[in-house]
Amino acid sequence: MNEPGCFRVPLERYPGMNRFVLDWLAGDERFLPRKGRRSGPRPTSAALAEALVASNKRWGLDVAAEVERWTSGKTFTIVAGQQVGFAGGPLFTFVKIASLLKMKRDNEARGIPTTVFFWLATEDHDYAEAATIALLSRDVKRQQDLIWLRDAHEDSRKVIGRLPIPESLVEALTSQLSIDRPKWLRPGITFADSFGELIAEAFGGGFILIDALLPELRRAGAPLFAKIMTRWNELQAALGARSKELQSAGYAPQILPRDDDGYTLLYRVDAAGSRELMQKPASVDAPETISTSAITRPILQDFVLQPDVFVGGPAEVAYYAQIVPLHKLLDVAPSRVALRGHVLVAPRRVLRAIPRFDISPADIFKSPDELAAGGEKKGIEEIRKIAADAEANLKSHIERIREIALPADHAVARSINRSIGHIEYHFKKLTQRAIRGLVRKDKERFLALRELVGTLYPDRHVQDRVVAWLPFWYEHREGLVDRIVNEVEPDTAAFKIVGL
Repeated sequence: MNEPGCFRVPLERYPGMNRFVLDWLAGDERFLPRKGRRSGPRPTSAALAEALVASNKRWGLDVAAEVERWTSGKTFTIVAGQQVGFAGGPLFTFVKIASLLKMKRDNEARGIPTTVFFWLATEDHDYAEAATIALLSRDVKRQQDLIWLRDAHEDSRKVIGRLPIPESLVEALTSQLSIDRPKWLRPGITFADSFGELIAEAFGGGFILIDALLPELRRAGAPLFAKIMTRWNELQAALGARSKELQSAGYAPQILPRDDDGYTLLYRVDAAGSRELMQKPASVDAPETISTSAITRPILQDFVLQPDVFVGGPAEVAYYAQIVPLHKLLDVAPSRVALRGHVLVAPRRVLRAIPRFDISPADIFKSPDELAAGGEKKGIEEIRKIAADAEANLKSHIERIREIALPADHAVARSINRSIGHIEYHFKKLTQRAIRGLVRKDKERFLALRELVGTLYPDRHVQDRVVAWLPFWYEHREGLVDRIVNEVEPDTAAFKIVGL
């Protein structure tokens, strides 16, 4: 049922949705069960608890009471995480946090105290991804829907979280949004601190942020790291076997081995902040220098935080399906996995084009011309028929000319062959232009559909994957948080289009 200003669409219509995830949501639990651990005492070190309180206080969050409740083992625990992208990252990051808050709200309405952790993936070293964001163009005559903000940076292995945000990005963002420089973009601030402060300001709390590079977190994970070193070869074999099982079932494994046939398990972070691959087991005498990979990060979360539920995006759910066998080898209880919600947003006036022009919400990923063509079906069919008949008649007459000319002049016949190719090309172009002219004759209708598609599927990118949530938040503030938390539907086979 669609609420006013909100449309619910099957997740299978979302472009590029992982097929494994769709089958899993439909009930296929061969590779990833839908059940998980039970809540219980969490033997957490006092050092980690104190570090969590101190780091969150630095970002503007008072989580002392939350941490105390969590360490007592009396709360249901949910965890999700994301790379610390510039300006808060794309919309899906915002929606992921909203998913956590929605789950917490629903639990506590049923009398279940709930603690939410949001893991800041500060150890990642993909600078190009972290330092890139897209904004929707505000130019009504735009040729492209997206404005990309990027910082050119030499290839580096340095962990993102400790790097300062470059002035070029700050200047580009504040200029595009016409805003004063905010505190969370002050000179010299790191990607980690900027992200943490922005998230704290936007949502106002309800969660505990956890820095993946927190030394106390790494020390708490030392026993797990030691087990990984001890069972290194068994883990590699288990990953290879599970990958073959997934392939046999028709799925593409999310995590691939390196060229030397080994899977990436761990890294070392040196004093300069560079992250170097560990290709073989080593000592764990300095656990604070050990960094996890996409394979071992969820296992570290399960080992240290012991969450009841891990909330991930489609790729993360597929990761988890591939690494579940490692939990048993490492004697770590896996959490239940849930899919984050999926939400696209647009001004209500833009979404009014959907009912006004009788557009199916599931068709928003078509081109404006395709959408507009839906209302001109009869005229388009007639244009195509006329063009096809005319082309066939002309080609028939030319064929007759070739039959007559062939005995006399082979050069003429070759010229005719080339001419037929030109005719086919020009008829196709003429037909396309005629159809475009027909569907665009109602300028108001076409422009409304152009804006609809350009907002939700800009430049053939699904909005939530690339578009920054920050401009929407600057316009709506708490209203955006409330709206998304109310509408998001985590762990369901549907996504929402929400009007603001």
